[in-house]
Parts: sequence; C-alpha cells; structure tokens
Amino acid sequence: MEYVFDVFFEECFDKMERSGLSSRAGRRDIISHLNSVISGCIQGRQTATTQLAVGLAVTSAIDYHNRMKGDNYEVCLMGKYHNVLYIALRITWDWGLEDSTIVRNLLGTGCAKYILASRIYTSLTARPPTDEIFKCEKTFERLFLGALFGCNAPHFIAGWKSDFNDQDENLRAVVFFLHHSAKARAIYPTYSYAYQRLRQTKFIDVPIESCGKASPLRVALQASAPDVVLILLRHGANPCPDDGGASPVLSLLEKLAECENRCYPFQLVSCLKLLLRTVRMVELPYKPHLYAVRKEMFHAKYEALLEDGLLPPDQVYGVPTLKHTCRCLVRDVLRDNFQLPGGVLKLPLPRKMQKYIDLLD
Repeated sequence: MEYVFDVFFEECFDKMERSGLSSRAGRRDIISHLNSVISGCIQGRQTATTQLAVGLAVTSAIDYHNRMKGDNYEVCLMGKYHNVLYIALRITWDWGLEDSTIVRNLLGTGCAKYILASRIYTSLTARPPTDEIFKCEKTFERLFLGALFGCNAPHFIAGWKSDFNDQDENLRAVVFFLHHSAKARAIYPTYSYAYQRLRQTKFIDVPIESCGKASPLRVALQASAPDVVLILLRHGANPCPDDGGASPVLSLLEKLAECENRCYPFQLVSCLKLLLRTVRMVELPYKPHLYAVRKEMFHAKYEALLEDGLLPPDQVYGVPTLKHTCRCLVRDVLRDNFQLPGGVLKLPLPRKMQKYIDLLD
C-alpha cells in the first residue's frame, strides 16, 4: 500500500507545473484524487484499516517533500513541492488521523530533545522523524488565519486562499491540530523579545508572520473574536504572550477607555472578561514610577471601567479571591504540562469546579 501512495505522488507531481497547486481549486482536485486512492486501498485490502491507509498517505507526502528538498541541498523548492504538505494537512483533517506522531512530523518541531531523539532514531531505523511545515515557513499562519478572519481573508492578507470551506470548519481543524500538538508535546523555536533569544514555544503560541509576528491569541483579541479567544485560552494559549507586544489586558482596556458615553462593544467586553479569568493580577503600567504614582495614573485613566464593573478592583489594587488564584495556579501547571483542556476533566474535583477551571463558568 505504501508503494501505491509513493507512485501517486511521483506520477501526479512529475506531470504537474510548478505552480499547479497554487490555486485552491488545484489543491482540492489532488485531494479528491488522493481520497479516492485511500478509499480504494481500504476496500481492496481487508487488513487495511482507515487509520493505516491515511497514515501511509500522509507519510508518503512527507517523504516526497523530503526527497525533493534533499535533491536541492535541503532547501525547500516551494511551489508544488511545498504545497504537497497542505495536501497532507487536509487529508489528515478529512479522515481524522489519530496518530499524533505523524501529525507532529507534518507540522514539524524544533525541540533540541526531539532533534537528539531523531538522530538516535535514524541510527536504528530507515525512516527518521521529520520536520516539515514549521521548518520551511517558521509559522502556522496558513492554518490559523482562516480560523481567525474567515476563509476569504487570507487571500488579502497573505496572498493565498484557505483550504477549508468556511471559518467554522477551519476553526474545528485548528482545534484538531491543537489536540495533536499537545498530545505530542510539540514545541518550536521562536524569537523571545523578553529574553532576546530563541525560546521553545508551543504550537498554540507560535507567532503569525503576516500579522506583525503576533501570537494567535493577540490577533484574536485585536479582531474582537471572543469565541476564538475562549477556544485558544481553554487549549492553553499564554494570556501574556512573549511576542513583543503590550499586555493584552492593557490593550483591551485602552480600546474600552476610548468608547464614547461608556457604550462598550459587547465583543470587547467579552474578550476582556475571558482574559481576566486567566490572569491573576493586572500589572500596573507606567514603570519606573513608584507604585502610588502608578496607581493614581491608572485610576485616572480607567476610572470609568472600574466604576462600571468591567475591571475588578481586587485584580488591580487588592488581593484576588482565593478561588480565582487557585484557578490560575492550576491552569499554569496544566498548561506547562500540555494538559489543557483535557487534563481538567482528570482532576478529582466536582464537575462545577472543573467547569470553573476550564473557563466555562
């Protein structure tokens, strides 16, 4: 069966123009053909399970990309040779591939431990772990942009069209890959503005290049999309991303403070409330002034928001409730161990407390 998929990619791509997969229609045509081949393999061999066939198809796509890159001194040729990875990405989603290792290989990982493991694995087997989309692009914007702005927006932002039918499908696909990346504990080297060097970043926090290298959560907040913000926070997005931007909470407060006659947009208020559920304290700006001066300046600027109940005083000036503090600490531990949101259900707690920790209450 593996030979069938290898021949499929060799034959299809050998006759195809370099720009043959640049259009969404071209990619969908290949995806349709590949789906037919997968179905034929499953029906033709009684011992072939769906997961086995899909796993071999995706692996063959990865191998084809690697062979073409290897023939070019390990530099991706882009065009159809790179878009084959997005054929594999769509196949992975269409068939619900359950093998997180294959999904991780497709997305890529730059973890030092993973590189060491790859070298050991290579010495023991003929097929080493691979490092695909991230190594070529240094971002996952082709997966995230359609979920954040809709499937037509990427064409105007980055010059390509989403491979998903609509924003809802794209968002569900993002959740699918978030699940696999967390299960595989995948991390990627991205530049840290706080530490002025490369640091390992989780899949959910990898910056989006065409959005000023902002994290997906920051982009969702800027777009005032509370439904996307909730999904990202539940799955472990860092509420204070290290992408060089201002504090997300302060950015939202700035927008709300500019609203005339205290007419606050519902979407902005919802984003702020969700974000405050994951932040223990709101750090006062205006450093290096003394705390008393910073408090006075903050109160003067955001007095209306405090009076209207949009900003809890205890999260700014006082001591947060024990309940909220515990939620933040528990979520921090789960986030560090790639256990959000699935790990919440494993906690020996009443369902109501689980929902509270999971930001659903």
